Amino acid sequence: MNKNICIFGDSVTRASFIKDSWVNLLSQFLIKKYSGDDIEVFNLGINGDNSKDIVKRFGLEAKCRKPQDIIFAFGINDSSFQDEKQTVNEVSFKKNVLTLIKQAKKITDKIYFIGLVLGHKRWLEAGLMKFIMPSYSIQKAKQYDSIIKQIAQENNCIYIYLMDKLDDNDFIDGLHPNITGHKKMFSEIKKYF
Repeated sequence: MNKNICIFGDSVTRASFIKDSWVNLLSQFLIKKYSGDDIEVFNLGINGDNSKDIVKRFGLEAKCRKPQDIIFAFGINDSSFQDEKQTVNEVSFKKNVLTLIKQAKKITDKIYFIGLVLGHKRWLEAGLMKFIMPSYSIQKAKQYDSIIKQIAQENNCIYIYLMDKLDDNDFIDGLHPNITGHKKMFSEIKKYF
């Protein structure tokens, strides 16, 4: 049996410099679990992406890979703000999540949403982070995570809660999980596969 899994997300999904990222660990886990089957996991995380970006590229990238499972792992960049302006406001975010579900359901019924993760605000306010990136807050991240959960559940998609599964020490910079953080994410995510 051939099984393609597409994972759409941002830099936490991409995890460019983490060999044992949650995506790589999930891929290894599924290859072992379904040994004998042809399993292909496509990491379609792009640094800086938000829901608006994923809506733009989803159709083409999913169509050419014909996935049996689609995993969405985005929202933290949507929840960010710069100069007090939301990157993607809540109304647009809801619309984007619904658009992605509608498009994904044309391909498969196996649709997953990975909940958001974010470290303590002291990490986000320290050092260079505040000068080179938009601002992030736990409160906003929780609001956007709640939106994902509600819409996913209303549309018979699987939502995987992660918000309090990582500790402050599980982040490189408060935004991006380190190796330990990715392993903790994977240990929660694999339960649904």
